[in-house]
Amino acid sequence: MSAVAVLKIGSTTTSLLIAKNLSSPLAVEQHVINLFDPDAELQLDKTVGYFTQMVERLSCHKRLAAGGQALRQFPNLRNSLDSRGWPLWIPDGPWEGRLSWFAVKAQEPDMDWLIDIGGGSTELASASRTVSLPIGAAAPNMNIDWPQDIHAEAPYAVGGTAHAIRILTGDPIITLDTVKRIQHEITEHPKWLDSMDLVRRQVFPQGLAVVRAVMEHYQWQELRYSSQGFLQGIWLTASLGRDGVGAGGIDE
Repeated sequence: MSAVAVLKIGSTTTSLLIAKNLSSPLAVEQHVINLFDPDAELQLDKTVGYFTQMVERLSCHKRLAAGGQALRQFPNLRNSLDSRGWPLWIPDGPWEGRLSWFAVKAQEPDMDWLIDIGGGSTELASASRTVSLPIGAAAPNMNIDWPQDIHAEAPYAVGGTAHAIRILTGDPIITLDTVKRIQHEITEHPKWLDSMDLVRRQVFPQGLAVVRAVMEHYQWQELRYSSQGFLQGIWLTASLGRDGVGAGGIDE
């Protein structure tokens, strides 16, 4: 099998994955870019240019870029992908959650529900249901209608906020008490976040608020972190032959 290259254009992180199989990727790299910033188009163009050079050095011809809320809201962000020949897929929110769910389920067969905390939206996904909420680390809208009948026994968490919590605590189990403790620490001691890059420092408090709100609403005492997610779901889609045309979202 030849290598497959995919780009995830997230609201706060843009990531590259090049692999022949997910167990031993040839390259994995991400740049933190807040696509809601005024200079986002320039930052994204530089990053896409850099990632494209990596793909070309590895002579990887099979490629796919995908993104969500920011690309839907700001069509001009697609220019850097178009100019460099990246097929672009913009799945809707439920499809984002579904792709993340498949990627995690492949490694965690006992998983029932998944929460994917992104920059512009948050997805809840299971084997039979996927919902997208208009809240995220860069989207501070907490006035939402919560989906009912979500009863998870072993929910997993993915996305930048979950990853940051995992790094801060060194523990793959994210408890509600831990989230509350981190919120208290960064309120009382803002320098606690100095180890993070500027964009992550800006969005992490809101990401924490989203995690806490979801856990409290559904009475989840803990989440299990997974390093898999939307990026790996895009790769699985591309490796199965998706060419950028199909259902489930906006295809460019």
